[in-house]
Amino acid sequence: NHIAPRLMALLSEKGLDDVLVVIGGIIPDVDIPKLKSIGVKGIFLPGTPMRDIVDFISANVRTRV
Repeated sequence: NHIAPRLMALLSEKGLDDVLVVIGGIIPDVDIPKLKSIGVKGIFLPGTPMRDIVDFISANVRTRV
């Protein structure tokens, strides 16, 4: 909860609100709603299969124009 809020603020300042932000690692359950509320789209905890992460990104990334 130290890095993500700052990252989201910097992206917003630069007008990059459409960037897909995903994070992973040891994240306390109580922090997940806050992370989602500030715009983190994907949160992956230890043990998440790589295929699930790849599928999530493939399904949610914007296409290049």
